[in-house]
Amino acid sequence: MENEEGGSKSSPTSIRILILGGSKGGCGRSTLAKNLLVLAGQAGVRAIGIDFDAQQTFSKWSKRRVIARQKLPEIVPTEVIAGRLDQWPLIAQQVKEYQLAVIDTPPGVEHDMADMLSLCKEAALILVPTSPAYDDLESILPWGVSLKRVGSRSAFILNKANRRTKSFASARSTLLRHGNLAPIEIPVLEDIATPSSSGLAVVDYAKGKGADVMADLWRYASREIGL
Repeated sequence: MENEEGGSKSSPTSIRILILGGSKGGCGRSTLAKNLLVLAGQAGVRAIGIDFDAQQTFSKWSKRRVIARQKLPEIVPTEVIAGRLDQWPLIAQQVKEYQLAVIDTPPGVEHDMADMLSLCKEAALILVPTSPAYDDLESILPWGVSLKRVGSRSAFILNKANRRTKSFASARSTLLRHGNLAPIEIPVLEDIATPSSSGLAVVDYAKGKGADVMADLWRYASREIGL
């Protein structure tokens, strides 16, 4: 993969790193991480999830999924490990044989800024979810500037979006002025979040509302990182 200066951009290992990151809680990082990890498995990619959020939403979901597979063995297995940002060098060695790491990061990145930016420098792509709400945009834009400053490849992604509202159009315009914007918006759908309580993801359901949008996000992300 080439960076903007035309040089090769890769992590110290062959694994591709996809980060769900941002400075605001409640923007959908964990939900996107779950669905992208499942979609990677469905595509035959050897993927592992890494949960750096102290609440461990991602890893707790994966444990529920192990139980769910006892009744639904047809759903793809997932593996998620939990840790701290400052443990990344050690974890990187543990997961280097995988093709993809989907990393869920904690909110409040300003508290671990050095470790976070160090990790982001190794990422093939950082997706930065945000709702169209002004408070979320105000929080997320400085983080986008920080990513650009260190040369990380990133894209904002509008989550909980409703195209028919004025706030959506305004948020889209604002994000486009400040960085790259993923061409997929995640709509406000209860079906996207509900399966999590059972260790499932909306993409486990062939006709689940929101499954097609998540599949589009995976196509975009996997193409961007070269899988």
